[in-house]
Amino acid sequence: MLKIIRITFYIVLSLFLLDIFDLFQTKIGFLKSIIYYGILILPIPLLIMEFKANRNLSEPILRKGIPILTIIGLIYLNPLKILFLTQTWKTQTVELINENSGNHKVELQMKDIGALGYAKRNAEVYYLTKYFYFVLSENYDDRNFIGTDWKRIDENINEIGLK
Repeated sequence: MLKIIRITFYIVLSLFLLDIFDLFQTKIGFLKSIIYYGILILPIPLLIMEFKANRNLSEPILRKGIPILTIIGLIYLNPLKILFLTQTWKTQTVELINENSGNHKVELQMKDIGALGYAKRNAEVYYLTKYFYFVLSENYDDRNFIGTDWKRIDENINEIGLK
């Protein structure tokens, strides 16, 4: 049981860190919610089980240290703030597409942030699948994409469903 929780925790922690730093993202809201709720819930039972299973203090301290550091980091980041970050970025418009690779795009993306409205960004993204992508750059500038490799398409996707 400890091994299953430990493996699940490390997978959730790695996906959480990749998402927080905008390196690897998903468009599946349910998966992102599982990752964010999992990172809030899993460190405490893992830490308790680690201390119960290894009463000897000479056991590897790293097994206990990573959940402790995660809990400290979560307290620093504020758990309520983390809960409000569970919304995914939705594509509103595909502005440019790379002619050499159809998965490499520049998109206008929006995210619902509750009563504060919508957050917007122009992001250069590379899609691995329809639902998983890497964010290559959030600093969109037309001058970076002038050339023969990029084609302007301005395709309206409207995943949020705004009128």
